[in-house]
Amino acid sequence: MKFRTLAAGLGISAAALLAIPGSGASASLPAGTAQVQSRPNDVANRYLKQKPVWKQCGDPEYRTFCAKIAAPRDWSNQYAGNDIDLAISKVTPTGKTRPSRVLFGNPGGPGGAGLGMAPYLASQSGLGNDHLFVGFDPRGTGDSSNVSCQGAPGFTMDARDRDSGNLDLIAAAGELTRPYCDGQSRGLLPYVNTAQTVQDIDLIRQLLGYDKIDWLGYSGGTWLGAYYQTYFPAHVGRFVLDSNTDFTKPWSDTFVAQPQAFERRFREDFATWAAEHDDQLKLGSSPRLVIRTYERLRRELKKQPAVEEFLDGSMKITYDQNALDQLIAADMYTKMDFQSLALDLAFFRELTAAQLKGGPKAAQRKVDALPLARQQELVRRASRGPVGLPPAGQAFADDAENATFTAVTCNDTPWPQGREYGDQLAAELGPKYPLLGWGMNENPCFYWDRSAPEMPTPTGKGLPTTLMVQSVHDPATNFSLAASAHHRYAGSRLLTVTGEGDHGIYGGVNKCADKLVNTFLTTGVAPAEDLSCKGEGIPAPSVSHSDGEGAGAPLYRIAGFTKAVSGYLR
Repeated sequence: MKFRTLAAGLGISAAALLAIPGSGASASLPAGTAQVQSRPNDVANRYLKQKPVWKQCGDPEYRTFCAKIAAPRDWSNQYAGNDIDLAISKVTPTGKTRPSRVLFGNPGGPGGAGLGMAPYLASQSGLGNDHLFVGFDPRGTGDSSNVSCQGAPGFTMDARDRDSGNLDLIAAAGELTRPYCDGQSRGLLPYVNTAQTVQDIDLIRQLLGYDKIDWLGYSGGTWLGAYYQTYFPAHVGRFVLDSNTDFTKPWSDTFVAQPQAFERRFREDFATWAAEHDDQLKLGSSPRLVIRTYERLRRELKKQPAVEEFLDGSMKITYDQNALDQLIAADMYTKMDFQSLALDLAFFRELTAAQLKGGPKAAQRKVDALPLARQQELVRRASRGPVGLPPAGQAFADDAENATFTAVTCNDTPWPQGREYGDQLAAELGPKYPLLGWGMNENPCFYWDRSAPEMPTPTGKGLPTTLMVQSVHDPATNFSLAASAHHRYAGSRLLTVTGEGDHGIYGGVNKCADKLVNTFLTTGVAPAEDLSCKGEGIPAPSVSHSDGEGAGAPLYRIAGFTKAVSGYLR
């Protein structure tokens, strides 16, 4: 799940948002707004008669084959002739011609490109050889038909600035987002939503020839998985939902919980860890002093941003208060990024000190003195998105994943409309959770008209057991969300990982959790009751640290696989 500096914060529910005067959803709808489908549609024969043409994608060692299939732009109007492309991938276990089961994977986002899920799942030794492993790029992103919001103004203001002029700029940026997205997306934007995507998934199922699917969904993939179960209960197999949204409530409830969760992760996990290793990291001997280091840096970078040239002038990076906040938030997803963050904070401190004493040229000399590998790492980290997103520079639309994220979260469920409540919430939550809380009003969904009817609410009733996995200090999907969804989702089992805050657990974060998930996916035996696994702790700083160790985290590995197998279908 991506973080939103444009999200909401804990403490005010979606119902409270809607109760704020002037925040009711607008009754007027822009031309071309799609209806959200409340049930699946029968599939036209021309889609069912497709025969995917599989071609190898990526190095042979991945054993991955990819294909494109056609799907209707709007599943409720399949005969309009407006088709889109869907990119899918598969890995067949060695020695199997047709495995008995099929396991779909989704990395979340929502909007994360997912072709890499097939080779990623195949790399998990505990899953055996009874599954065909399947990945796909959801509509809007990756090698599937793209949406884009290129040209939209974005939120480059300082969210903490409460000046009326700054608040006007934030509101204007939010209001302008949808027109840019509409203009760049060639009519697809209204149809990039969960109700359409789950029908895409079921089309893939039918073309592969399986009656039921198993599912491993991370983050936003928990939302997508729960809605697939709701729309297609007869085709549900073994479903694992890892790092959970509250899929039983509107999207706003999931984002409303982010600022508190990110703040907790930063203060209780990172700052405590950094203070324990102050002899090496030199960021502060107590969590309070580590936080003070961050706040001091933020003030200095706001007052005088550092604009530096890297790699012999081939790349220019601006470090300001927003870049600092984004860097910290992105590094909260996995503890494997903690040391890289600590090194970067120390570097920024040196950079700002040099700039304060000797001006921009002195700061540039600091950069020039860095080894080439360190400069490359700083450039990489400055250009990345949140965990699970590939580095910038993919061949598909540069902002397709971000645009799909915006489309899905704004199209799926109602958001209160207008400006007033966003400004109020930012003012209330910012002092409590400053890392993200001040950005409450930076949200295009507050200006995004959508149509009824609503999607059916996932309840879990009549479904096989669903296994939910959640760490207690997850920053992007607050533990409270998993607890809430589990309480409402009939037949679910919650596996809690205590003493842990990583976002995306299955696949190497916790051996206990991996074993339980593997047992469930390979045998169908679900835990008889809720269980917990103890976290394995945050590694101590390594003297021989190589930046980028976060790549070992599951969502980073998936993004790496996706980058390796994408682009072969063009």
